[in-house]
Amino acid sequence: MNTSTQPPVGTPWHHATFPAAWGRFWRGYLVFRGRAARPEFWWWGLWWLLLTFVVQIPWAIGVLTWQPEQPTAEQTATLDQAMTSFNPFPVWGYLLSSLPPVAAVGLALYAAVALAALLPWMSLAVRRLHDTNRSGWWVLLYLVPFGNVVLLVFLTLPSDDRGARFDVAR
Repeated sequence: MNTSTQPPVGTPWHHATFPAAWGRFWRGYLVFRGRAARPEFWWWGLWWLLLTFVVQIPWAIGVLTWQPEQPTAEQTATLDQAMTSFNPFPVWGYLLSSLPPVAAVGLALYAAVALAALLPWMSLAVRRLHDTNRSGWWVLLYLVPFGNVVLLVFLTLPSDDRGARFDVAR
């Protein structure tokens, strides 16, 4: 879609389309000011669902075809000691090192995509919160147990005209 027919990132676009949401998401990488309408946020959510599904295919193939080897006596002792001392790092290290290569590549690919999308997702969520007349700091609820449920509710709320206070002065 022609970007000249779209409002600038930070201005809510209530008629956003699925294809346009992709470009707006990446163009708004560091735009924490302004607002984002529900369609541009949730169309990106669908993009994210599809993207992560595709990226996780190699991981799923590797895990589903995986036939793990029995750990050695030394590894068993290390894992037992880690479990009794509540230290998850040796366990995770063992699990990650025993993954088949295709699963490890799939996991690394997913981690790279997730890290690349983290900051733009935060900026889009902040703009969406602004559109519901809430401070962008509410996005930190994602870090609190069960806070993501409250955040999800906030992100699904309709636009509030009072959210215009967050609009960027031009």
